[in-house]
Amino acid sequence: MLIAFEGLPGAGKTTQSRLLADHLTREQVPVNYLPDNLTRTEDTLGSTLLDLFASGDPFSRHGNIVTDTMLATAIRTNTVATHITPALTAGQTVIEDRGIHTIQSYSLATLLQKHPGRPADGIGWLRSVSTMSGPPADVAVWLRLPADEAIARAARREGKPYTAEQHAFLRHVHDAYGHLAADDPGLVTVDVLGLTPEQVHQAVVDAIAERVPIPAPAEHSSSMQ
Repeated sequence: MLIAFEGLPGAGKTTQSRLLADHLTREQVPVNYLPDNLTRTEDTLGSTLLDLFASGDPFSRHGNIVTDTMLATAIRTNTVATHITPALTAGQTVIEDRGIHTIQSYSLATLLQKHPGRPADGIGWLRSVSTMSGPPADVAVWLRLPADEAIARAARREGKPYTAEQHAFLRHVHDAYGHLAADDPGLVTVDVLGLTPEQVHQAVVDAIAERVPIPAPAEHSSSMQ
């Protein structure tokens, strides 16, 4: 099973990915956690693709929607081949820190910002492109946090303020996630504003409980026999 966490910088994707990995491990589910941009240090091709992707601005990137979408797709395609598929084949549950919906949300944000039109048209194009990036997650979790709060958290974490242009773009990314969630029932929304990491974790577990089979712990199973 493939599980992906999605959301803005500062929404808590890494924290929740690790908490869920720990939770599943305690329940004796074999887990493989893939941090964001794993291919930067793990694979030569992935590192090269990420270098091509970098433009000095981690959000606006090159500003060319086709270039950015295709590069992001190529990066995930490489991650699928080198890490996701082998782990799934080995019977592991894979937790992906950022997945296909990240590619779609950032690209859709660029479309909404620079090429005004119907979000549905952009989503249709992005879904077609996404088929080249490997399998979608069996369940994707959008950690929904108001854009300004997420940006403030990310800025505190990184120790530097975001520019006005980055603020504006990330607000479009937030709106893009909303359009994607309305269009895709596979994207589960979890509101995180005002919650502690532990409370968010419980909300995530509750939200995906019907989709992610978690066996009873061994001690519970033995006591029932």
